[in-house]
Amino acid sequence: MSTQRLTTVTRVMHFSMIITVAFQLISSLLMFVPEPGKLVTYETVLFSLHIMLFGWGAFLISSIYAMTRFAEKDAWGRLVPWFSKRHRAAFFKSAKEEIPGIFTGNLAPPENRTALSGAMHGLGFLTLIALGSTGAYVMNGVRSDGTMTQDMLLMFEAHEFFGVVIWTFLACHVGMVLYHLVLGHKQILDIFKRPDIKWK
Repeated sequence: MSTQRLTTVTRVMHFSMIITVAFQLISSLLMFVPEPGKLVTYETVLFSLHIMLFGWGAFLISSIYAMTRFAEKDAWGRLVPWFSKRHRAAFFKSAKEEIPGIFTGNLAPPENRTALSGAMHGLGFLTLIALGSTGAYVMNGVRSDGTMTQDMLLMFEAHEFFGVVIWTFLACHVGMVLYHLVLGHKQILDIFKRPDIKWK
């Protein structure tokens, strides 16, 4: 797979994740779980979109991105370094060198694609998969009267927990982007360039 194709796939997946995850997080603040016999409102419509359209969409996008990364072992190892001795060593070396720079304004330029930044993106990515998986588990197990078994309640609590983690991750992620821009690292915005998709 060429570098250009990987770049295009990354950009398309990034745009798709922004749209689906943003909708999921915002709708989670406004939606209500539909109750039998109650009038359908926009809050209950948001719930349906949350679980049926954007929920499965986000899960599918995350899965496709996982497959594209897993096909390139180094790319996958950069995102998920924990199961490889070589990638773990690269991560700890990168963390030791870069973490002090966060507090002194000496961030590595984004184009360096360091092991630390890769692992942080990977943690967010894995949390998205966990969020989608627990949500899908709960959706398929809710009874027609809206009640849930104990395992469903456990998964629902896990789903809420991962939702809080994602909110925290996004806040830190946006904060780091702004930090890079303050330091003059305009390359951080390259991910928002229009994807160059070649159909032939």
